[in-house]
Amino acid sequence: MSSASPLRLPTDAFSSGRVDFRTLAVRPVQFLGFWTAVVAPLAYLALLVSPLDGRSLLLLLTGVFFANVLGLIVGRGYRVDP
Repeated sequence: MSSASPLRLPTDAFSSGRVDFRTLAVRPVQFLGFWTAVVAPLAYLALLVSPLDGRSLLLLLTGVFFANVLGLIVGRGYRVDP
């Protein structure tokens, strides 16, 4: 049985002594994209039960939809083992 943890800590990237661009720039963007894709669908229900008129509601639903799709695309590689 292995004692290795399945979770990687943010400090694991610095253990090799080498800091690369992917760690510093891409990972935080993927993190935000992933969690946007997870949380955005919750806004659909909130908007559908809100007392907004048709045009405002359609605009907000469209914006949330595009934020959700963008989050899916950007956060696709988050926490994938290399």
